[in-house]
Amino acid sequence: MIYDYRVYTFKPGKVPEYMAAVEELSIGIRAKYGIKLAGWYYSDIGDLNQVVHIWGYRDHAHFEEAKAQVAKDPDWTGKYLPRVAGLLESQKTYLMLSPDFAPQPA
Repeated sequence: MIYDYRVYTFKPGKVPEYMAAVEELSIGIRAKYGIKLAGWYYSDIGDLNQVVHIWGYRDHAHFEEAKAQVAKDPDWTGKYLPRVAGLLESQKTYLMLSPDFAPQPA
């Protein structure tokens, strides 16, 4: 598997609003295209207003295909993106590889 590892920094106080949008919309939209949530974390001590999420893909081809499908999904463009617009201050994204011995998401 490969993993899309993302670190987002939000405007102060906006993490709960973002988390609600992800729970209600983003996870389901991504799941339609075989994208698995492999990890979800938010800061409590240290750099605040940060969220880390990790999405699992079968391989690079699945990553490219699913990414394109999500970008065209009407719920993504019409519901999710407008809901989270303006919450984010910065984003870092990494494409990470996983060795065979690492645990895989269910």
